[in-house]
Amino acid sequence: MKKFLLLLTICAFVWSCSDSKEKEELEGTSLTSRLLAPNNVDPIFDAKVVLTKNGQVLSETTTGIDGYFTVNNVQSGTHTISITKGLFSAERTFDADEYEDEILDFILDNLPNIAVVTGHFDNIQSVLYDIGLVNPETGEPLFDIIDGVSFERLSSSHGHHGNAQVSRTNEFLVPNVDFSFGDLISDPSMLAQYDVVFLNCGLTTSQLEHSSNLTDYVANGGVLYATDYAYEYLFDVTNDGQDYITFLDPYKSGISLQTEATIMDADLALWLEINYGISVNNTVLIDEFLSAWQVVDSFDDTTVLNWFNGEVTYGTNDGEVTENKDLMFTFLHGDGAILYSSFHTENHDEGFSDVDRIMEYQVFNLGDH
Repeated sequence: MKKFLLLLTICAFVWSCSDSKEKEELEGTSLTSRLLAPNNVDPIFDAKVVLTKNGQVLSETTTGIDGYFTVNNVQSGTHTISITKGLFSAERTFDADEYEDEILDFILDNLPNIAVVTGHFDNIQSVLYDIGLVNPETGEPLFDIIDGVSFERLSSSHGHHGNAQVSRTNEFLVPNVDFSFGDLISDPSMLAQYDVVFLNCGLTTSQLEHSSNLTDYVANGGVLYATDYAYEYLFDVTNDGQDYITFLDPYKSGISLQTEATIMDADLALWLEINYGISVNNTVLIDEFLSAWQVVDSFDDTTVLNWFNGEVTYGTNDGEVTENKDLMFTFLHGDGAILYSSFHTENHDEGFSDVDRIMEYQVFNLGDH
């Protein structure tokens, strides 16, 4: 009898150990890593992270303010981690039996098709370069830069991502395709090849008759970035200011060249402060306004997200006024989205200015809707 009880006890212990092992294998372990911009330096916040094995989702999470994330339920065998942030993504397959506590940083290396239209005053292309959208071996931008000023065709260019003459020493990054903004905006099929189109301030306004093509481009899922004087290309989508945002008339009446602006989005404020020590008490100095910039008079707070509010001086038909105005906006239209900003990127120095950091955040936020 004692032998029988002893046997039962041993069996129960074995079954208990076996059950615990199965539970442990089922629950798995965790893995911590970090997501960075293509420049392999800047942390990416609020990206979606999905862990799968054999096509089955095991864990989902998002990246933290410092780019770090932890996925749970990592089991034995081969897994895939897929990450998406706006129009950018990354993916890695790994064998869970061969890693320890961490794996190498993830880099957002699957890039969208981007078109940048040049202007006289804005240089968003320099920000794109600094966040790593560049071939590290040739120095070529990994996006198309389209002449938005002269319409002259560039005989040395070879189409998409095709100009090997561009170098980091050229702060403005010259056009690298053999078609102009006029060609692009007048051809819906050409527009549709791009996931996002950046309109720099100071581009030609001779193509306003084709603004409806930009509206359709966004409605069909495209993302449009426009700053300051590019506002005229938004008259169609805003129905002359009756929808989304209304531009102040008299136009181009902004006077202030800087403002200590309140950051209206808590996540952006935290990202700037934690990673770069920029924001103080949820404020940031915005000092890259063009002289005589375009003021936004009002916006529909049911359809538009406002990013910044600051005290500025601007002209009216009755004289100068100093008051708080909203300065950057995102709104959805159809299946796509638009970002408009009254300020832009005038930084000609090496590295990032504070405003460049704001624009960087928005680049990865574009399409995250």
